[in-house]
Amino acid sequence: MPRVKGRHSAKGIASAAVLAIAGVALASLCFREAAVRALSPTTPVVQRIAASYPDVVLRTTKQALVDQNGILDTAALDATRTAATRAPLDARAFLILGHQQLLDRQPARAVRTLEMSQRLDPRERLTHLLLLDRYLRTGRYSDAAGQFSVLSRLMGDVQGPIATAVAEMTRIPETKAAVRQTLATDRALERAVLRVLAKSQTAPAEIFALASPAARRDAGQTESWGPVLVKRLVDQGRYAEARRVWQRVYGLSDAQASTPLFNPGFAQIAASPPFDWTFAADSLGAADPQNGALSIEYYGRDSGTLAGQLLTLAPGAYRLGFTIEGGKAADGPALFWSLRCKTADKSEGAELLRMPVAGTGQVQKRAGAFTVPAGCAAQQLALIGQAGEFPAVINVTLRDLNVRAGGAPRP
Repeated sequence: MPRVKGRHSAKGIASAAVLAIAGVALASLCFREAAVRALSPTTPVVQRIAASYPDVVLRTTKQALVDQNGILDTAALDATRTAATRAPLDARAFLILGHQQLLDRQPARAVRTLEMSQRLDPRERLTHLLLLDRYLRTGRYSDAAGQFSVLSRLMGDVQGPIATAVAEMTRIPETKAAVRQTLATDRALERAVLRVLAKSQTAPAEIFALASPAARRDAGQTESWGPVLVKRLVDQGRYAEARRVWQRVYGLSDAQASTPLFNPGFAQIAASPPFDWTFAADSLGAADPQNGALSIEYYGRDSGTLAGQLLTLAPGAYRLGFTIEGGKAADGPALFWSLRCKTADKSEGAELLRMPVAGTGQVQKRAGAFTVPAGCAAQQLALIGQAGEFPAVINVTLRDLNVRAGGAPRP
């Protein structure tokens, strides 16, 4: 019996020893895993205790891939291949080896390897960039457009460059269809690309043709591509074309857009400047549309424009009419309507009309004649406040504003 007890005691001691050794090994393994995850792979402690770990090898090699412009030595590549066999589902191994296959002039094999990396880790930017390059070089434009779409979401901080690259693809007949298909599924990228095209020399008809129905519906939003396109055409002095595009962007009827003065009742509508009104609301004063009229409070401290609109009147005689309510101080600041020719080079054109807006406290109708000469493709109408020697507040309300053909005022 004592022997049996001794044997059992010996076995218990052996088991305990094995468990102790296993516990130490497990603790060591946990420590190494924690160190690998918490510290840089180049940290001395990581290199000392876990240099051959697949995660350490792949993190180190991937960083070297970036730091050394894609050039890796034989030792690094051998270590990567070994790590790949030990961690066959780690996307980084496929990325590193796929890149090396590109350098070794094995493009077809490289694409297969990189596509595997992408399937294992769809968020790895470098893989997407390498595949994008290959797809573009080999004419796989639909696949390239898809990579652009993914990258635009992954790399929000470089949305501009991505959008610019996609915009370039829209100018190539072979890539246009693929790009259009991609943009229709990515509203944010589509808007960014259309804004790039709106700033470029791309014809407006081409931009409208590329835009999806949803993008055309949203064209008039403040941050969308429509206002950008209209501004570009105005800045280029292409006023008639700018007005046609403006009409299309905001879905206006011919009857609405063809009036000499747009929105004379100062209504809150979808259209925007420059062919609709701009209103001041700052230290100069306030122009407040209300009930079909324009309420003006001009502080009289500085000179500037309180309200304005760009017109595209044909050469000929016209009259500007309005009704005024309110008044002003006898001396000091003043209000007046100004109409100037708009020049393509943005220099100040000839003034066609300067009409005082001086109230007497009574309701009064006013009218003034002017002539648009040949060569004056657009005209800037502006209600201007002119400061006097001493500030004084002017409060007036303007209504029944109109511009009519014919120089003589109506009775």
